[in-house]
Amino acid sequence: MPNMNNTYRSNYTIAELISKSITGTLNPDEEQDLNEWLKTKENKDLFDRISNADAISEKEEFYKRIDRHKVYDRLSSKISQNEQRKRRRKIINLAKYAAVFVGLITISTLWYNHKLQQDILVTEKTLSEIKPGYEKATLVLGDGQTIELESFQNQQIQSSGSAKIQNLNNVLAYEASAVGSGKKEVRKNTLHVPTGGIYTLKLPDGTMVWLNSNSSITYPEAFVEDKREVELQGEAYFEVVKDAKEFIVKTNHQDVTVLGTSFNVSAYQDDGFFATTLVEGSVRLQSEKTKPVLLKPSERAVYHFDEEKEIEVQRVDVRYYTSWKNGKFYFEHQSLGEILKKVGRWYGFDVKFDEPELEKISFTGVALKSNDVQDLLQMISKTARVEYSAVKTENGKYEIIISKK
Repeated sequence: MPNMNNTYRSNYTIAELISKSITGTLNPDEEQDLNEWLKTKENKDLFDRISNADAISEKEEFYKRIDRHKVYDRLSSKISQNEQRKRRRKIINLAKYAAVFVGLITISTLWYNHKLQQDILVTEKTLSEIKPGYEKATLVLGDGQTIELESFQNQQIQSSGSAKIQNLNNVLAYEASAVGSGKKEVRKNTLHVPTGGIYTLKLPDGTMVWLNSNSSITYPEAFVEDKREVELQGEAYFEVVKDAKEFIVKTNHQDVTVLGTSFNVSAYQDDGFFATTLVEGSVRLQSEKTKPVLLKPSERAVYHFDEEKEIEVQRVDVRYYTSWKNGKFYFEHQSLGEILKKVGRWYGFDVKFDEPELEKISFTGVALKSNDVQDLLQMISKTARVEYSAVKTENGKYEIIISKK
């Protein structure tokens, strides 16, 4: 017959090791002892059940309600007088082990609740630091001079080229130039908008461009050739002034050609696709890899970089693809992966999903871009039935983690 004191001591030791494992306080020797005990499947299953954080609170309440004396009396009444003395010691030791287990669950629950509270505080603090984007951009002139436009509000910008440039009310405007092809060289400028920014550009021909977060556009200070050509990386909305000269938006994957029209172009490299949404007028899409496509108003064309397919065209509600320039997020049956990537460019955060299938959850909604990020995350959490947390990584970036509810 095994020594019951040794059995109890062994059970107590294991309970203590499990408790320390949950609270992260095991020393190397204790960790080795626990790993040895866990080699048995039965022990491993028990450990998994005990350390399951979702069940800890429920277990704690259950064991709190246990009256060990009543349990003992009830068991004792069912045991014959002949065996009562023999089994009394076993029952007492079982009650002792139950007490140890209750202690373990209580410790684990306190630790879990403390950690949960700490996570909530970290999330709230982090979210309070994440602010909506605003009008900010960097202008690179043809001679390489770099200008932070926030420092040049409502004043003229001197250029060594031919253009007269004004930065008024967060609109960078170029005055039309009379420079001809045989005169002074026309230099190209580049407007960069960072993550968490947006800016408006008025080109020399009067064409208006709204440049979205994490985007850039390169253009001449005057259109003196037989066509008007700009280069885009990222996303922009164009209202092109009608002219005999074609207006061409060049991207890494598709060129958009128009005479006078309103349309949106999205060509973020990390999205994996190029998309043009036509509001009014007509546009022609062309590239070396696809056949030319002519769009009609309220049509959206999509070309996936990594798929050797033709351009896909579908009718859409253009609001969902152009409202960003008017200070709103519109989403209709879009995946959380797509939505939070777009939102992250505005608020300046990265997104991590605990499980891949969460990225595919469909969501429909509208939100103001001026709102705090927590307002949007709460709306998504309630509607899509997910939870979120926020941390600031070691390199200073913000990260939103999406998990199951």
